[in-house]
Amino acid sequence: MIRALIFDLCDTVVRTAGLPGLALLPGITGPSHLRRVEQWFGDSAEFLAFERGEIDAAAFLGALREGTGLRATDAALGRAFERLALHEIEGVAPLLRQLATEYPLYALSNNNELLWRGIQRVCTTLDVFEQVFLSQEIGLLKPDPAAFRYVLEQIDCQPREAVLIDDNPHCVAAAAALGLETVLFCDAAQTARELAEILDRKNRA
Repeated sequence: MIRALIFDLCDTVVRTAGLPGLALLPGITGPSHLRRVEQWFGDSAEFLAFERGEIDAAAFLGALREGTGLRATDAALGRAFERLALHEIEGVAPLLRQLATEYPLYALSNNNELLWRGIQRVCTTLDVFEQVFLSQEIGLLKPDPAAFRYVLEQIDCQPREAVLIDDNPHCVAAAAALGLETVLFCDAAQTARELAEILDRKNRA
């Protein structure tokens, strides 16, 4: 029987600007500079440390400026990061509210303190979650299996009793390897269909 539904947040509940959104950061001077910024995020130990909550926003932004040559204040960069959270994904809010009448919902998100501010600004459905597990608070990033194990321990749930809904194939694969049921999120309608199939199958077993 399924006892918990665990949702990713970024690009599963809230649409984010993703990698293209880095072009909106203040201080980028052209395409070559943008590529330098994108490469920094791909290679940066500081960004991963920020998302694990090991360094604060000021330390992260200082490393970002040093590594990329961006000329912008902490305040300007912070506002830009918040704006990377764009809006709720169409159809997801009513789906979450309907599911919450039947199952406990949880969120597990690779996140950081700046992006989290933006998510809180645009998301109207955070109240449906029994708990929200953020990487900067638990110190673990998906798809590390330890992140999924941590959440399962906190909610007192076995892997076979939970479903992960996530847009990242690597996270879905890691969760499935632990024994969770999974849905690779594309849109609300597809997620609703696949969840219904899983819930019907598991709850009849």
